[in-house]
Amino acid sequence: MGCKRVWAALLGAWLAGPALAVFKCTGSDGRVTYTDGPCTADSRVQAIDVPPPLSSREEAEARRRGERLLDEARILDARRTADAVERQRRWEAERQAETAQQREPGRDDADRWGAVYPAPIYARRWPPVKSVQPKPKPVQQERPALIRAYPFR
Repeated sequence: MGCKRVWAALLGAWLAGPALAVFKCTGSDGRVTYTDGPCTADSRVQAIDVPPPLSSREEAEARRRGERLLDEARILDARRTADAVERQRRWEAERQAETAQQREPGRDDADRWGAVYPAPIYARRWPPVKSVQPKPKPVQQERPALIRAYPFR
């Protein structure tokens, strides 16, 4: 049984080894390529350290943390939505109270709106309109008719 475990561990290390070798190749034109194989001769090579794959226990812990964060986000979203609904409800109640107060009989406009004095209105004086005479069109002199020469042969 122990021999099978050793072979399984060696096989896993052998399969995971090439997958962990990642290279960043920057070509002469500036293009960047990530590959697990060799880069071309005219490119600059930089090795990238890739962390080992997570164990099943670490993966389960990461999922639990992710689910917990999602639950917290959902709770926060629900709380924000409830707060927005409550603010909207209070705003509408205040608007209804204001309109009801404005409609009370016996209150005149001066009390309700306060004293509002309109700006004085001044008559606007326009400059006198000058009549514009159209310019006369130049008279074209008649041109004498062209005389055609009689074709003599």
